[in-house]
Amino acid sequence: MLSPQDRRLFLDLLRPPVHESGVAYRLDLAIGTTYSLDLIAMLSAPVAMAFADWQDRDGRPVGDPLALLKAVRQYADRICLFCQAGKIYVPKHYQPLLVNLESSIVQAVAPQGGSFHPKVWVLRFEYPESGSDVVYRVLCLSRNLTFDRSWDTLLSLEGPLKQRTNAISRNRPLGEFVESLAGMANPKLSATWNERVKQIAYELRRVELETPLPFDDLKFVPLGIADATKWPFPDRLNKLLVVSPFVDDGCVKDLAWHEAPMQLVARPESLALLSQASIDKFEKVWTLDETAEPEASEAEQAIETVSAEPQPQELPLVGLHAKVYVGDYGTRGSIWTGSANATKTAFERNVEFLVELSGKRSLCGVDAVLGKQESAGPKRAGSLADMLQPYGEHIPASAAQLAEVEFERLVDRFAHSLILAAPTARCQALDSQEVFRIQLDSQTPITPTLFGASLRIWPASLHESNAQVADGLSNVWCTFEPVSVDALTSFFAFELTSADGKIRRSFILNLPLIGAPDNRRERILRNLLDSPQKLLRFLLMLLLNPDNANRGGLLAATGVADKDKLQRFEFLESTLLESLLRALDRDPSRIDQVAAVIEDLLQIPEGRTLLPENFESVWLPIWEVRQKQLAAERAAPPAGDSAAMEPPSSLQP
Repeated sequence: MLSPQDRRLFLDLLRPPVHESGVAYRLDLAIGTTYSLDLIAMLSAPVAMAFADWQDRDGRPVGDPLALLKAVRQYADRICLFCQAGKIYVPKHYQPLLVNLESSIVQAVAPQGGSFHPKVWVLRFEYPESGSDVVYRVLCLSRNLTFDRSWDTLLSLEGPLKQRTNAISRNRPLGEFVESLAGMANPKLSATWNERVKQIAYELRRVELETPLPFDDLKFVPLGIADATKWPFPDRLNKLLVVSPFVDDGCVKDLAWHEAPMQLVARPESLALLSQASIDKFEKVWTLDETAEPEASEAEQAIETVSAEPQPQELPLVGLHAKVYVGDYGTRGSIWTGSANATKTAFERNVEFLVELSGKRSLCGVDAVLGKQESAGPKRAGSLADMLQPYGEHIPASAAQLAEVEFERLVDRFAHSLILAAPTARCQALDSQEVFRIQLDSQTPITPTLFGASLRIWPASLHESNAQVADGLSNVWCTFEPVSVDALTSFFAFELTSADGKIRRSFILNLPLIGAPDNRRERILRNLLDSPQKLLRFLLMLLLNPDNANRGGLLAATGVADKDKLQRFEFLESTLLESLLRALDRDPSRIDQVAAVIEDLLQIPEGRTLLPENFESVWLPIWEVRQKQLAAERAAPPAGDSAAMEPPSSLQP
């Protein structure tokens, strides 16, 4: 429990579970929440859902770009991620595929003026053989959707959706939290996702989530929404352990009200911001011992033992980002884990999410979580205590540190004012439909000088050298031209520089993009599939069974041992018919995905040139059978919500 050996990658838990029949479930919908967001990490989420090993150990997409294209096309429209407005990182290298995620990323504003700070994912999985067999997975994390390598915690809960009228009482706060997300979206949530959020919030109240051992009870504790708990801890506490990267004097005072012996684990730079009086309220104050190296888990040891290939060296985890509160009361112990830092704002103004896990104190209390600390010096950490070292002399933060903290707050306030100004990005075609002007404007002017800072803005798809200074004197912020159709984006970078020029901070806003051509996605598809050979390889990927959806899966699914054959056009052609027939028999929805790709390619004039010679003679009979299947499904009693698809107009059978 909270052992450094029990490391689990968040992206591993985005992958579908396996049914008792041995067939993998299929992701239907996913709702996520995060405070900060790395757009490339967002791209990795669909890859995790579609493939088993197309990422490095940090979760960054690697390998074939066609695999990334396949994953994004398949899952982007099923994901809705809420993040704090103004906390999207500016990517070093913009990926054109991000156009597929523009509608998946929703900026959120906390209703009580704080930050939108929860880290929760709700995943809805369906069994392919029956849409009525549904499993939910709920993830409660302390980490954001970034590539940060700090120490974090993750709780995974899973259970089936039950056909029942009455809700499960302990799930009500979870359902209410999900239901509240739509009201925090800015701009407003789309009608489609508004209905999906309502559906998931309703169903979550009827999911039997299993309580993990050694706990015997759990409670969901949302903070910052209507009627939510403001202080989750019981009045009577015998002992309290606080693990939080950030901590402030106000929260320490509130925690000390319990008059229980307290221990604190925090970052040194955060402890430097505390008063000496706050430090003195704790019996022990700890920081992470960066020299402590966690032992490999049994699973990691097994991989190293059986793998014939050298494993990539894993970079060490650095810094604390976990948020955990452990309390003893009588013979019981509870752990509160999730997103809330030990700050006044977290418990009074932010939107946060915690889960309380309870059990016997001997198994779930402070001493059980800390474990026993072994001898000092370089060591293999076998317990949480082994990873800690006493906090040294308390040295208050310097003036420079305080100025940086204050500037961070200024940036947050300014980003909040930007999103409330309801900005839009308006596209206007210039001489042709290939070049555009983008104008950023808003209902009210922006005034960065009031915050003692200067502001630059540029489309995230363009280099920073294209940035323009925004003075905030009018409702039109800035104009960019000429911008190619491939560079059109709803993601815009904003950079604030302090008055003395010493501190810079940048972030991205996802703005409504008005007037952009409808075929932007199709053009990206055409640019990546720029040869018949690439198109055929991509279609074969779409036809893969989920069980084979990995780097070796394309070989295994086609019975090929020689990877070089995958580059041979004649092999790809001969394999396509077999793969189409297999998909038609075992998973017809994959035929629909192929049809969607063909339809998209035919939206642009040059798209048809990518179709191999004689492709229609292979494809049309398959699609005709699939059309008959869909017609039969429409005529049958409703068992799901499968929508019929029309064949591409240029390829009518």
